[in-house]
Amino acid sequence: MNPTLSQWLHTRQTAILDNWPDRNEAITGNVVIQPRLETQRLVSALIATAEGNELPLRNLFSEWIAAEADVGLPVMVRNFQNLHRTVRATLIQDTSGLTLIDDLADLFDQAIATLVEIWTEHTGQLIHEREFIAASLDAASAAADQRALQLKALNDISQRLSATLDRDTLIEIVIDSLYRLTEAHHVALWLVDDKQRIRVVASRGSDDGPPVGFILPDSNPTVQAAFHKGVFWPAISADNMQEWMIAGCGLLIIPMIGGERLIGAVTLQELHNPLDLRFMQDLAQSIASQAAIALQNAELYHAIRTLNADLEQRVIERTRELEEEKDRLATLHAIAAQVNQTLDLDQILNNSLTMLARIVQAEHASILLTEEDNPSLLVTRAILGTKVSPDNTVRFAIGQGIAGWAAQHGQTVLVPDVAEDERWATIPGSSRKREGSMIAVPLFVQGEVIGVMTLSHSQTNFFYEGHVRLLNACAGAIAIGINNANLFRMISTEAERRYELLDRQQKETSQIAAILQSLLDGVIVCDLYGGVISINPAASRILHRPLEELLLWNLRDVIQRYLGSHAPELPLDDLLRRPLSVNGEARTFTTTAIVGGKTVNFSLSPVLKENDELLGALLVLRDITREVEADRMKNEFIGTMSHELRTPMTAIKGFTQLLAMGGLGQLNDTQREFVNTIYSNTERMINLINDVLEITKIESGSIDLEWRSLHLAEALSGVIAELQPQITQHRHQLTISIPPGLPLIRADAMRLHQILYHVLLNAVKYTPAGGSISIAAREVMNIDIPEPTRSTLSENRRYLLLSISDTGVGIRPEDLPRIFDRFFRGENSLKVEAGGTGLGLSIVKPLVELLGGRIWVESTVGIGSTFSIIMPIAGEHA
Repeated sequence: MNPTLSQWLHTRQTAILDNWPDRNEAITGNVVIQPRLETQRLVSALIATAEGNELPLRNLFSEWIAAEADVGLPVMVRNFQNLHRTVRATLIQDTSGLTLIDDLADLFDQAIATLVEIWTEHTGQLIHEREFIAASLDAASAAADQRALQLKALNDISQRLSATLDRDTLIEIVIDSLYRLTEAHHVALWLVDDKQRIRVVASRGSDDGPPVGFILPDSNPTVQAAFHKGVFWPAISADNMQEWMIAGCGLLIIPMIGGERLIGAVTLQELHNPLDLRFMQDLAQSIASQAAIALQNAELYHAIRTLNADLEQRVIERTRELEEEKDRLATLHAIAAQVNQTLDLDQILNNSLTMLARIVQAEHASILLTEEDNPSLLVTRAILGTKVSPDNTVRFAIGQGIAGWAAQHGQTVLVPDVAEDERWATIPGSSRKREGSMIAVPLFVQGEVIGVMTLSHSQTNFFYEGHVRLLNACAGAIAIGINNANLFRMISTEAERRYELLDRQQKETSQIAAILQSLLDGVIVCDLYGGVISINPAASRILHRPLEELLLWNLRDVIQRYLGSHAPELPLDDLLRRPLSVNGEARTFTTTAIVGGKTVNFSLSPVLKENDELLGALLVLRDITREVEADRMKNEFIGTMSHELRTPMTAIKGFTQLLAMGGLGQLNDTQREFVNTIYSNTERMINLINDVLEITKIESGSIDLEWRSLHLAEALSGVIAELQPQITQHRHQLTISIPPGLPLIRADAMRLHQILYHVLLNAVKYTPAGGSISIAAREVMNIDIPEPTRSTLSENRRYLLLSISDTGVGIRPEDLPRIFDRFFRGENSLKVEAGGTGLGLSIVKPLVELLGGRIWVESTVGIGSTFSIIMPIAGEHA
């Protein structure tokens, strides 16, 4: 370590670097090799060496020698000496540094010694590397020679494997080649058999290895996996040791894979040097791969040869089948031609039997068909060579005998020997012997058995499957011919029947037309769309229109033109949509109108077939002018008589009241009782006369209605107030349920009061003392109204439903249809006590209908009755 020299070199570094290239060129002269040396870094490394740190200098020399190995050590030393001279010259010029000349010489001697040391180490390393490369080349040459020999052997094996497709030969080539080339202690070839078991098919070497035919146990999953993936075990562990493994041997297992399937494996066991198996692995793997391909090719070749032989056999069989099919088709064509030539059933059966018996050489043949009246019986319809007669006709129940069994099961029966068949049925009186063979073929039409065809021969086992196929093919054509003949006969019979029916229908139509033309009532018939299709002269006369014009009209136009505002009372569209009521009865609508000064009744009803299929609608027009006039005169007479009776009754009532009030003197009790009796009966007579007059007005249509929108609650309150004394007298419990917000109804106030009065009075009179009466109201639609009332109303209209229920004596079911008739009073326990004339409800019903509503009653004897009234809501249009 020389700090002074280090300091001097550091201060003179720039001058040294500037002088060195000139001196270097001057000294080297013609030297052409100039090593690439970093001067700046070299001077810095010398400064560090002077300070005692040789590492930078050693690193620089190592890099320099590695980069300039082709320059040589003398050139490097010479260049380093040039640097020494350059530094010394610079030192001599500096008088203050003359004392450092020896130190400088020591520094460069140290540096040159370091350079020589590093050069020596680098040269030794290069020599060692070249020796290693030479040894590697020798080893590679030997390996290449060995690989060439293996490739030659593999090429020979490949040629031998390609030269044959015999499986056993291939196995011998593989096992011999493996044993010869690997020289293993034991070699075995395993293949997967048909049951997916791995079995030894060939082995060489020690007798301790697995013998031919040995099956790999499936008890060890590790060994099983090794056969699928391959493994090298230098020493076999106790867990994996199996009986076929040789103790002390290393084991190499190489799987033979074909596609994605294991086809076998090769096992090599080596006793003396188990590690040699590792070097044999590539060779054995190559042989195993070629063997797998060769064995697959042999297997494929064997399969192709088997398939080819099978195809040849199939071609032979198919050729024979085609010949038989040709014969069947020819026979079928001949039978079809015979069948199509005629529609005579007997001719079809006899011709078919003759042809089939000749083809199959049958001695006996017959066809049995099912009876029309009893399809469960088979009857003889044709016999080969014999005409069918009552003597040779037989009947079998389906399921009886061989023919019956064929018909029951729908299967062709081939009986080689009828003597041994339990299904044989002996026919009483028949000379037919139970011997030989027989075929029974069922005849089908649209899946149903129509008969059975039987053919027999006295020789057993005479018929075979070819006959069965032929007869089955012909049975269809024969069955179609039989069916066509039956259809022809049925069509002919049906045509005759329909001709007679048509003739009778034409006569009936003529009679109906004559009756229709002679009717005094008008009749108009329309189709499903309302178009007029028929009209009689009476309708033309009543409507004052020619027939030709009315036939061009639609029935809707007729109704609208002649009824005007009353047209909704005959809802044609509703009738055509729903001709029947819920209980299945035809709906009928009626109304009355003035046509040409005459009163005509219009009645609309559906035209239905027997199965209730709608054909159209029927409008019947009846001139009821005379009936209306007679009824008017009757009503006038009753009205006049009622007025004449009411005048004296009023006088009697007035004088009776005067007497009862003591106007002519005080009355004793007997006289007062007589006067009260006269008064009550007079009052009863006046009420009766008023009711009769009311009915007369209703029937004559002379009632004037004052239409207005009314609150149902207000109308009810007036009626209840009027009847409250009687309700209190009978101790009835009255319940009223009217929800708020009910819509107004359109009605006449006085007539509505009259309706509610009579219905509620009826409930009071026929409910025993202490009973209950309830009144409820709600808004409903047409669909909520029960039949048959709903059928008489227009659809999509709102109504107010008022229900008056009581716990009275009830009405008998047989009395319900007459409850609204005049003077009718049902039999019950309160009939005498209630009194009355039986006119109240008869007034209610026409008044309700006059206001556009309906009334009906539901009752159970001993439980009570419910009267339901519906009234149209104000603002609703019919």
